Amino acid sequence: MAGTLVSIVVGLVGLVIGADFLVRGAVAIARRLGVSSLVIGLTLVGFGTSVPETATAIHAVLAGAPGMAVGNIVGANIANCLLIVGLATAIAPVAVPESLIRREGSALTVATLLFVAWGTSFPLGRASGVVMILLLGLYLWLTFSQESTPDDHDDETTTADLAREEGWRFAFWRWVGAFPLASALIMAAGGVLLIIYSGSVFVDGATGLARLLGVSNSVIGLSVVAIGTTAPEMVTSVVAAMRGRPGLAIGNAIGSCFYNLLGIGGLIGLIGPVPIPEGVARFDFPVLVAATLLVLVLASTGRRIARPEGLALIACYAVYLFALFR
Repeated sequence: MAGTLVSIVVGLVGLVIGADFLVRGAVAIARRLGVSSLVIGLTLVGFGTSVPETATAIHAVLAGAPGMAVGNIVGANIANCLLIVGLATAIAPVAVPESLIRREGSALTVATLLFVAWGTSFPLGRASGVVMILLLGLYLWLTFSQESTPDDHDDETTTADLAREEGWRFAFWRWVGAFPLASALIMAAGGVLLIIYSGSVFVDGATGLARLLGVSNSVIGLSVVAIGTTAPEMVTSVVAAMRGRPGLAIGNAIGSCFYNLLGIGGLIGLIGPVPIPEGVARFDFPVLVAATLLVLVLASTGRRIARPEGLALIACYAVYLFALFR
């Protein structure tokens, strides 16, 4: 028990540090390459922080536990929509860009409905895997082709500003700081690596604790593993919100949701076939659709998600967990 708790604490500390590096590096990259922080959130941050979900889902399928893999995808997206967006907006109300609602919101809705419809009717197999991967590639191409200028609404900070702000004292960081793009890439890459390692440590500890408590694989995937693997997105979005980067905070959550459905869903389909557990199809699929639509509806009313709405999202997630464990 003591070793399990140590793993959880060490994993969380590493996630906090890694997320901070990732946010700073991502914002600097957006500034240097002329790409908006929203796009960086949807790609580097959103997909990079989804690596723990990817590794967990693939390992679960190969280990003969498809329920955990599907539960991880579904549970992670529910946590992204209700818990992570809720926490970020409870800290600081987020003004949601209209383009985010129109483009990314519509794409996420289509991806969610496609995943649910396919998973309800058929096992996830090679055909679904190919379709999902192709749709993910199309989405990325459209995103980059439509977002080629910096986000005018984000007061982004350059790498040099970050260096002065943090007071780097080590010669290595002073040397890297002379090359802004290289510095940003190293910061972001270091953050991703630390997040991947720390997320693994955290999930190992959390899964061990859940097994000690006698929780089934399906519930582990939907709750403990989902929360553990989305901890990088959670910390990254919270840090982004605290630093006044609303596009990055919301873009990170939506980018992760989209990648979980099409990227991870596609990958496990190629490995599969992966049958969908009856309980997930009957209860968790409807919750996933409702959570996705709820966030998009809140974002479209007044083009912002206020603090009370963020608290309401957190409350909805608490109700979901209660229903899951009852």
